[in-house]
Amino acid sequence: MAEDENGEDYSTEQMDDAFRVMYDLFAQFKDNSDLTTIHINRLMEVLQAFGRNPSRTDCEKRIHELEEDEKFELTFEDLLQLLKEPWTIINNDRDILRQAFAKFDHSKQGFIDIEQFRTVMRTLGEPLTNDEIDGLIQLGLNDEHRKIEIEYLLDQLLGSEE
Repeated sequence: MAEDENGEDYSTEQMDDAFRVMYDLFAQFKDNSDLTTIHINRLMEVLQAFGRNPSRTDCEKRIHELEEDEKFELTFEDLLQLLKEPWTIINNDRDILRQAFAKFDHSKQGFIDIEQFRTVMRTLGEPLTNDEIDGLIQLGLNDEHRKIEIEYLLDQLLGSEE
């Protein structure tokens, strides 16, 4: 029996099933079904498919490092190693996002002004396109308000906590 990070036990069969599912997901990104590898230019897509959300900058940096090592193809085992690297860890923690959005909620009522949100999204972190910003605004708009409702946006981005 194996134990996960939460201390739950899993049988060898369950572990085999989990690896099979992971490999099948990995295999969807192969350019050719005869290959056992994926090209490094698919790294961001693969990491996202595995529930990770690294920044584009971090991903490009890692791809550059792989290219410098003349490694242009990744095996499933390579991917498993990459998934252990801290830069690939999901950065969409609900509490962290809530705290970040709350800094722009000057009325402390759970809303962000649309134009202020647009400015913040253009200037902080990795710049977003106008279409990406508009998409986020639409996600966060509750029909009752012309402001972005923080909890509603979090639910739309990360799923409901219920």
